[in-house]
Amino acid sequence: MNQKDASSATRTLTRDDWVKAARTVLIEKGISGVRLRSLSESLNATTGAFYWQYRKLEDLLEDVRQDWARTNSDPFTEAIEAAGPDGMRQYLAYVRVLVLDGTVDPRYDNAIRDWAHSSPRTAEVLKTIEIKRIDQLTSVFKAMGFQDKAAIIRARVTYFHQTGYNAMQIKETQEERLRNLPYYAEVLTDSTVMHRLPTPDDVRNFLLTGGFPDSGVEKS
Repeated sequence: MNQKDASSATRTLTRDDWVKAARTVLIEKGISGVRLRSLSESLNATTGAFYWQYRKLEDLLEDVRQDWARTNSDPFTEAIEAAGPDGMRQYLAYVRVLVLDGTVDPRYDNAIRDWAHSSPRTAEVLKTIEIKRIDQLTSVFKAMGFQDKAAIIRARVTYFHQTGYNAMQIKETQEERLRNLPYYAEVLTDSTVMHRLPTPDDVRNFLLTGGFPDSGVEKS
């Protein structure tokens, strides 16, 4: 990079640019790959450009932790809140985020979990978000009518299923995953309503619209 290019990069790069670069490396190579020189090269910048935004690498890493906490958690909160008070519609909104929306990257979750083994601060952030997610799911199951203990256990099983599915990197097409959803829903919610959906497209439409009128899960 010549001096003019380096000067331009120094002026235009933002903290968000550095966080995105670090996120990509973290997902692809793990925390051992998140190094200042490699991040600078990926952004076609000098290491000096980094110090216009951060005092040290740990400051960037904290921003990455908070980026994960926000981007892989807020979509669930927003979807559940938008679904209204009905528990089944909240559950469908949660599943829609997992399967259809593409707003949550399971690889990011996996990378953070791996990082947490060697970083107490990352482990702390991870634990906080996991408690938040399980509490959200507990509220969903309570809204379905399950009592406290039953709601908590179903929330944990739902969350453990999600994290295990991601960790195992199960290879399924979206069509296969949609075809299996009615069976997961029956196990987790005691509802067989989704078995009335004969095709993956029917399941997709069910998730997108919030149900059908005669199912007890009405369309919005």
